[in-house]
Amino acid sequence: MSQTKDIINFFAHVIKDNRLHPSHISIYVALFQCWSMNRFQSPFRVYRGEVMRLGKVKSLGTYHKCIKELHLAGFIMYSPSYDPYIGSLVDIVDFEESGSSVHKAFREQKLSVQKESLFSAPEFHEVELYFNERDLPSVQAHEFYSFYDSQNWKLSDGKLMNSWQAAARNWISKENKGS
Repeated sequence: MSQTKDIINFFAHVIKDNRLHPSHISIYVALFQCWSMNRFQSPFRVYRGEVMRLGKVKSLGTYHKCIKELHLAGFIMYSPSYDPYIGSLVDIVDFEESGSSVHKAFREQKLSVQKESLFSAPEFHEVELYFNERDLPSVQAHEFYSFYDSQNWKLSDGKLMNSWQAAARNWISKENKGS
């Protein structure tokens, strides 16, 4: 009977959690089905192909993203084995037992692992070379460099840019449209 409460509690949390999408729900229900087939033992072994088939997920990327995010959100405890013959260990989190503030904070964190920004600001001669290779004047390269250097190489939304070359392509495109 506790297992029925677990799935009901999961759906109650899903309703409140805007981070979860249908693919997360599908994977969770597939994991719950695997747990049921393993007579609700905790933890239990799962095999990627079986979970993908039960969850009707065809993309490996979607499967891995959903498993990782369900783990990060605190809905499951996931221990990957990296061996397709052994399978990974999964434990369905009991929401009634996990009412502590640690679990609550764990579930409320952002799902996606933030990418480290590897951006490094270019030197002027790199920007000038980039513009000159496209048959554009050094003056335009200087305008681009001066503008973004004064913005600390941040975009209009305040985020650090990932690629100055992409920003330069946008700059060039806008300049060409303005001509």
